[in-house]
Formats: sequence, structure tokens, C-alpha cells
Amino acid sequence: MIASLSRVFHIVWKETIQLGRDRRMFGMVLLMPVMELFIFGYVVATDVTDIAIAVCDYDQSAASRTYVDQLVHSGYFRVASSCASMNEVSGLLDRGDVKVVLTIPPDFSMRLKRGQPADVMAAVDGSNSNTATIAAAYLEQITLTEAVNVQFPDRAAGLKLVEHPTVALEPRVWFNPELRSVRYMVPAIICVLLMESLVILTAVAIVREKEQGTMEQLIVTPIRPFELIAGKGIPFIGLGYINMAVVLLAGTFWFDVHITGSLTLLLGFSLLFILTCLGMGLVVSSISNTQQQASMAGQFLLLPNMFFSGFMFPIASMPPMVQKFTYIIPLRYYITIVRGIFLKGVGWSELKDEAAVLLVFGVVIFGLASASFRKQIR
Repeated sequence: MIASLSRVFHIVWKETIQLGRDRRMFGMVLLMPVMELFIFGYVVATDVTDIAIAVCDYDQSAASRTYVDQLVHSGYFRVASSCASMNEVSGLLDRGDVKVVLTIPPDFSMRLKRGQPADVMAAVDGSNSNTATIAAAYLEQITLTEAVNVQFPDRAAGLKLVEHPTVALEPRVWFNPELRSVRYMVPAIICVLLMESLVILTAVAIVREKEQGTMEQLIVTPIRPFELIAGKGIPFIGLGYINMAVVLLAGTFWFDVHITGSLTLLLGFSLLFILTCLGMGLVVSSISNTQQQASMAGQFLLLPNMFFSGFMFPIASMPPMVQKFTYIIPLRYYITIVRGIFLKGVGWSELKDEAAVLLVFGVVIFGLASASFRKQIR
């Protein structure tokens, strides 16, 4: 037992020295997560603001101007153009000058003075379905505070009428009251970057041994496969936590996304996912003979994890067969854990099922790595 631990320690020490000498890779490990965090944080955002609208105001009253000002002051809309008649609506939408054309009828203010709901018509550019859906939802939500009905014309289905309700709806949003998409994205970005760095770096580090011929030196030693796997994996556990710490600090102090739950619990659950990623990297290395093959195989594993984990697209909106497929995606469970701790502050009792699944993944994948990894050159 002591001899086995000694051999593992020497492999760990060797890998640590090798990582320290490869300054370019170490710099990439520190800088790449921050760069990708900024890219995802600013570019991959679901917030839609500053929507360009045109207003056809046939009423030209103080009430109609107040209504338009309320839309602008919400921060979601800006008046980019005006139109004199309905004939200009198609042209504005066809050219892409605006995304919404709002038509206010001439009896708008008169109906409000009489205490009757006033109707407005909103023609929305549906070429981008996401923007159109969000713009329509914003209009509906803002209109709930006014005695205004909104009509959305549809050439195929006629008119969709959103009526001012008799009972006012006052929604309360939990966990993310400002509805900031970056607060939802940053925890998931931590998960994706952790998997991206560990799977590929682990696979490349082992395949490099084959390319440089140093694997032959390990073959003639009394080191057993499990000891070699453990010795090579332990330094990358530390590297994973360094990677995670860098992204946590950047997300906290730059994007103002603070962790709500227990940091200790997050670090403990992260170990399960790190072990799963290391096992995946070891499996990739066992079937690769060059660093290019290892990098491409690692990317092949990353893509389904990114698309089917709920990182960018809600799992509930996927087809039923695809939803079943997501159960074999390890990243799905880790994203649920990290978002739960970050946003909701949940604890062990709420996340024990996801942790158990990650533990099973780690054991199975490490078992495959041990079975496929042999002290021989393939």
C-alpha cells in the first residue's frame, strides 16, 4: 500500500513539474476561461432590449404620447421611426428599419376618458421568432398596467387580441428578480468551461507521452495502470479547481453574479464532475495516437454535452425523444447543481439525486478508462 502511494506520488510530482514547464498551456488554462466567460457573458445573452419601433399615431393626443413614452421608459423599446399611414407599415418591416409598428387609433384618448379600454395594433417582424416573441411579451406585460388592448395582426390566423384584464396581474419573480440573462448564464458557463478544459487537456497530456516516447519509459516501471491513471489525474483535479476559481472570481466581481448557496457544497459536488471529466479525457486518450486526434475526439464529446444539457436551450422545449437522450449527458446534472446553488441557494437534500447520478457517471467512466488504458503503445 505504501509502495503504491509512493508510486502515485511520484507520477503526480512528475505531472506537476511538466505542467509548470509548459507555460503556454498553463497561461491558456488561466486566460481561456476568462476570455470565453466574457464572450458568453456579453454575446450569448437572451436579454432583448432597445427594440426599434415605429409609431403611427392617429390620435396625436397627450394620452397617446404618454403611452408611447411609457414603452420607451421601460428600456425595452425605442422609437426609431414614425409613419403617417398604414401603407408604410409593410415597407418599414420589409426593410428591417424597425421590429414593431404600433398603430394608435384616432379615438384612443377619447375611449380612455370614458373609462373604456382603448385598442392599439402592433405589427411585429416575425423573421426572428425569438425577438418577435419577446417583443410581443413585453408589449403585453406593459399593457397590463394600462387600459389598453393590443392587437397582433397575423395574415394566416387573423387578429390576436390581448385584452386589458379585469383583475390586474402582479408577477413576482424569484431567484432572478431583474431577469438578467447573465445571472442565468454565468453558472452554466462555469460548467462548460470546466468540462472543456479538463477533457481536452487530460487527453492531450497523456497522448503527448506517446508522441514524445516517454510512455515507453513508464512501461518498464512497476507502475500499475490504476496508479498511472491516478497519478496523471490528480494534478488535473487541482487544475480544474484553479480554472473554476478564476471563472468564479471573474463572474462575481465583473458580472456581479454572486453565489447564493454554500460554496463548500459547490466545491464538493464539483469534485464529482471533475472526476467524470478526467475519466472522459482518459478514455479519449486511450483511443488517440496524436494530440490532434485527442483534441478532435474531445470536441466531439463536448458538443452533445453543450447542446443537450440545457446550457443554451431549455430541455423542456426539446422533442420528447431528445429529452430522453439528455439523461445520459453528465453536464445536464452538473448544470442543475451549479444553477441551483448559485441562483436558489439549495442544499444537499434538493441536489442529492443529481449528485448520485454524477457519482455513477464518475465510477462507470473511470472503470472504462481503467479497462481501456494499458501500459503499452498502440
